[in-house]
Amino acid sequence: MTKWRYFDRMVVFTESEEGLVSGIDGWINEAGADGWELVGSTPLIAPNRDGVAYGTIGIHFVFKRPCVPAPPDGVMTP
Repeated sequence: MTKWRYFDRMVVFTESEEGLVSGIDGWINEAGADGWELVGSTPLIAPNRDGVAYGTIGIHFVFKRPCVPAPPDGVMTP
């Protein structure tokens, strides 16, 4: 059985002349190169003064990777 490590990161968008930017381009590619796999994401929604959903302000990412690389035959020995 494969054991997994998880990590998460929240990113809040910032406004620029080009629109909303996140800055995730660099670190998300590095995470993939380190063996992390994106397993889930959730938008971060901000409410307005009335408590009604106003808009997406960011995103929450969840990544996983094996704790120990699995052997080529897929059989783990204790």
